Amino acid sequence: MSELRSKPAASWRSEGSGLAIPCIVSARHLSVPPEFRVLQTAGHTLGMLLYLEFVDSAAVTRRELLWLSAIVRSADPAYDDVPRMGPLYFVARAYSDRDAARSEDPGIVERRDWHLPKALARFERAGNRIEVDAADGTRIVFSWTPRGLTLPSPTTIASLQNTAGRVLCFQAHGKARAQLATYRLESFSSEHPDWQSFASGLVLPGVASQLKSFDTAVRAPLALPRRLDSIAPTPSLVRAARAGL
Repeated sequence: MSELRSKPAASWRSEGSGLAIPCIVSARHLSVPPEFRVLQTAGHTLGMLLYLEFVDSAAVTRRELLWLSAIVRSADPAYDDVPRMGPLYFVARAYSDRDAARSEDPGIVERRDWHLPKALARFERAGNRIEVDAADGTRIVFSWTPRGLTLPSPTTIASLQNTAGRVLCFQAHGKARAQLATYRLESFSSEHPDWQSFASGLVLPGVASQLKSFDTAVRAPLALPRRLDSIAPTPSLVRAARAGL
């Protein structure tokens, strides 16, 4: 039923820098929508804490922090049209220091309708140290130290989200200059349930990837409606059919 796949909007370029911290997450602390299943090994999956600084044409910096809690796939056969690409992350929580309603940034404006769990936050950076204080009460502080050479690297990241009978697939492709780094989580506190997997089920390996720069093409989400022919009839209709009614 690929004809139900909505046509994606045109992509736009996104440039900046950031830090990607891979995380080993305990599956028993995860909560993902029923449309998805967690890809796991020995009860664990791969998550990622992603800090990004975007720079627009006017040299204005926008900061974001995303908690990608798990690698997921579609669990419902109604969504078999979900693209089979690389790792598909579930974005459990996201923060930005710019309000979509007041932003002229096309990426921010589009994301008002992307159903990402985004909240406003205040970001304070001093060198390679970041403090994030979010409107939902979450606070996280971390720092990092670059190690080794900076090398060119392709960048690809994709995620699956759900909303109102649809699965949304987000994709970004491009290139970056990346460098290994070690990091330290200095402080973390949050009562938001989406952070439970980070607080309780996380093994910190201490190794991260610093994105000295990136240039990616970001595509508006591909919306995948639930196939109607995959919905089983209700038990009452089955009983009526068997009774010849």
